[in-house]
Amino acid sequence: MLEVEGFTKYYGDLCAVDDLSFRIEAGEFVTLLGPSGCGKSTTLHAIAGLVEPTEGRTRLRGDDVTDLPPEKRNIGMAFQSTALFPHMTVRENIAYGLRMHGYSKADIEGRVDDSLALVDMPEHSEHKPGELSGGQQQRVSLARALAYEPDILLLDEPLTGLDRVLQEEMRSWLRRIQLEVGVTTLYVTHDQEDALSMSDRVVVLRDGRAEQIGSPELIYESPESPFVAEFVGKSTQFTGKVAEADGGVVVHSDNKKITLPDSAPSPGTDVTAYVRPEDVRVSIDPTRSTNEFPGTVLNISNLGNRAEMTIELTDGKTVLAHTGRFPNFAVGDNVYIQFDIDRVIVL
Repeated sequence: MLEVEGFTKYYGDLCAVDDLSFRIEAGEFVTLLGPSGCGKSTTLHAIAGLVEPTEGRTRLRGDDVTDLPPEKRNIGMAFQSTALFPHMTVRENIAYGLRMHGYSKADIEGRVDDSLALVDMPEHSEHKPGELSGGQQQRVSLARALAYEPDILLLDEPLTGLDRVLQEEMRSWLRRIQLEVGVTTLYVTHDQEDALSMSDRVVVLRDGRAEQIGSPELIYESPESPFVAEFVGKSTQFTGKVAEADGGVVVHSDNKKITLPDSAPSPGTDVTAYVRPEDVRVSIDPTRSTNEFPGTVLNISNLGNRAEMTIELTDGKTVLAHTGRFPNFAVGDNVYIQFDIDRVIVL
């Protein structure tokens, strides 16, 4: 459906995007994920025809659209700001986009009705944007972008600025609509929860380059670089040199010996071992298991559906652990943390 090949963009001497290539298949939901300034919005705007590439080509349905203006690309866009006309009603906002694409008055009426039904807002058709909530405005923006059946839908951080509860609701709603319509979608965000919860594949960007491309599970469970491991999800890091021990391999980190999976690099290699907080178990009594260490509870943050504990080991290293909600621990408790060998990520 969409192919970006060797996209490079310079602003003067500043390289915003450097030789970026990726493909999106028909019906896929793909997310460009990265911190501010990594080039994700520049890439999105270039695909839309709003930014001229320094180098590279963009192909849509097999056709080279690199040099086409935005109105010739049949691309739908929704932004964080929604870009709705404040003086127009919801119906008029959706109809405006259809008129710009050359639809007749008769076709426009039917498509507006269908679009309002799709986003569950027919009763708000005569309201103006200022009379709607942030989530409702985003629904109208999406309805306008989908009304003329674009080849691909581009979403530029549309959920940023919404409160946490509404963000979670909108994630589920947006993914449901995307699957229902079957529209190919490219989503831009710095929010890893957006990327992991909605995407078929994720393109992690760093300094204008693709750091890793893969499914949410692959990105989270098998990061290919320290940047991906640290940017996507929380973790505790243990840094040291790989050594042989009892037929296996370990990394000596401060005063601890971390046993590593069989896939770990050869002895003598400097590595960082990452352990996700959901893979750390906490107990009052030792279990005498591999990768178990004593420590003291420094902090407990109850987050509703789970708790996040910070535990200081005897050598001063702090470890994050996720437990069930409102755990039976208190700050100052002496505890043991333990994690399985096969849950250690080694880079």
